[in-house]
Amino acid sequence: MNPPMKPDRPSIRLRLNDRIPEPRVAEVLHGIEEEGVPVEVTSHAELNPLVLAHEAAVESRLGVGIGVSLEYVVITTEKLPQGRPYLVENLNRGEASDRAAGANAARLVKRMPLTDLTAV
Repeated sequence: MNPPMKPDRPSIRLRLNDRIPEPRVAEVLHGIEEEGVPVEVTSHAELNPLVLAHEAAVESRLGVGIGVSLEYVVITTEKLPQGRPYLVENLNRGEASDRAAGANAARLVKRMPLTDLTAV
């Protein structure tokens, strides 16, 4: 079996449940962009944010993926098992929290210290 194809452009992949409008993840995207890491967003029928995040990480040339569904933002890497993501945060808890979650995904790529989400 061949491994999944990865997109040409190195970027974080964000898989969004198709019931969640993209504007609800605007602050997450801003956090990624502020760190200077490209991101690609795709919409999917899958409801489980763990599945969305894992599949996004496997697709990403950078090895980092985000899944958004059921009011959660899940951030993981391609090396972690699907059921054990790197970070799980409530979506739209607040603008600063959403932005920090996005920044943390980018900081994983850049191998920088993460923002403490409990302080946001």
